[in-house]
Amino acid sequence: MFFRLFFLIFSLFLTACNSDGNNAYDDNPYEGFTSTLYSDTQNWLCMPDIQGEENICESDLSSTIVFADGTTQFEESPIAIDQPIDCFYVYPTVSDDIGDNADLVADAEIGVTFIQAARYRSVCRLFVPLYRQKTISSIFTGRYNLPELNEIAYGDVLDAFKHFVANNDGRGFILVGHSQGTEHLIHLIQDQVENDAYLKQRMIAAHLIGFRVAVPNEAETGETFLSTLPCSPENFTRCYVNYSSYRASAPPNAITANFGITDSLDTRSPCTHPVDLGSGLLELDSYFSPSQLVAYNNLADNEAITTPFIKLPGLFSGECIEEDGKGYLAITVNADPDDPRVDDVSDFLPGWGLHRFDVALPHGDLITLADKQAADWLNE
Repeated sequence: MFFRLFFLIFSLFLTACNSDGNNAYDDNPYEGFTSTLYSDTQNWLCMPDIQGEENICESDLSSTIVFADGTTQFEESPIAIDQPIDCFYVYPTVSDDIGDNADLVADAEIGVTFIQAARYRSVCRLFVPLYRQKTISSIFTGRYNLPELNEIAYGDVLDAFKHFVANNDGRGFILVGHSQGTEHLIHLIQDQVENDAYLKQRMIAAHLIGFRVAVPNEAETGETFLSTLPCSPENFTRCYVNYSSYRASAPPNAITANFGITDSLDTRSPCTHPVDLGSGLLELDSYFSPSQLVAYNNLADNEAITTPFIKLPGLFSGECIEEDGKGYLAITVNADPDDPRVDDVSDFLPGWGLHRFDVALPHGDLITLADKQAADWLNE
């Protein structure tokens, strides 16, 4: 009787430990895995083993804040010290390589990683693999969606992820992606994370930006994901953030929209507000590269802007809209033609909305959210 009681108590103890994401007994599914490709630091844009100028994620991130009256203020570059978690970032379609899949030589990939990912360093150690993504060329030749191209690109992302998890000592991680990068991370969650308790417990969140996710009209899971929920104030971790940006005055439509709308009347596209998962029309904490603000030199009477980022407080606001199967971040531009600041950003192609600025518009908010999600996960 004593031994039966002992084993019952011990079993309950193990169950309790297994339910805790940070003390789980589940085995690392990639224990001992070593990638031939990603054991070489040359195939990473950012990782802790890459020091100095060769690590783009350690570059200067200082900003010039330009206020509505034209005055400016310098903002220091964020400091990264002893980050307790990791981030795994997959960049969007940027390669102008000839052919359908990119090579593993860093070109445009460097700039987009710096603009979109490096700021996460204040929250996490950054891991950014080079991968043989589907190229810009493959879009214009109509070959972009061919399965064989996707297999090459996703195969690299999966290989890098396995190597990353095998060697990160059980640390929690946030997945971050935009556009094509998000497409591959969605596949990764479906294929790997949702099928393994170790990975599910250690995925703090997934910032899946600028690519379609679908949920049933009357549920939160069951279409794109079987068990991973959209993030909400009630469901803050082990969840995903998903949105695509469109002007409030030009929402996505079923004929031309590439994002923010699903292909079935039985599903809808969710929108999770990057400003602390809030609701309503909220001011966005934007960070733009000068290259994203073509007209930034028109800032009358301002000092020459030499910082790698520009902030324009109060210029952009966003509201999550979910209606008629659509789900998108509706952007309002609070411009004043009479002040000396830039009044807008330029649209991309028809149907793409403000896709180019999906990350830039609420970039500071995404970092704040990631920090809070990491803190919640670490305190479990």
